Amino acid sequence: MSKPVILVYDLDHTLVDRVAVQVGNTGQYTTINTYNESHAQDAIRQYDQGFGFFSNQLACLITGWNNHLRPREQLLFKLREKEKRSPFRRPMPVIIITEDHREDLQRRALDPEQGQVCAYLHADDFEAQLVVILEQLLKKDAAASLNREAWEAFRQGLEED
Repeated sequence: MSKPVILVYDLDHTLVDRVAVQVGNTGQYTTINTYNESHAQDAIRQYDQGFGFFSNQLACLITGWNNHLRPREQLLFKLREKEKRSPFRRPMPVIIITEDHREDLQRRALDPEQGQVCAYLHADDFEAQLVVILEQLLKKDAAASLNREAWEAFRQGLEED
């Protein structure tokens, strides 16, 4: 039986390596590590089914923000636009790991209509949560419920401020 494949992409090579080690230490997943967006998009295309009409076979994308691109140019939103083109395609689970917790980016990423991100973690302390989230995500197919929980927590945090 093959292991679920997780794509890890960020411009920060150290972060990609840290994520890969964390995920690899579980022995339950295979990672594809990419350090630029074109390689990440190539990996996504390689795991597409039915010429992109059906859901991607990658189990999850773990990524961050590219500070050189506008929000709509980010890989997350390019992926979501591609997924919306086919009624047979479910959104790929995505986890964001970043140091940039700009409220506007976090809102877009967690919004169930836009980014549908399962978790929004900080680069300094993601290790404690990442494996637990992956287990929930992949064993229970809980992407939508994890997104709802993260979205509600974000909105409650805004109300408290």
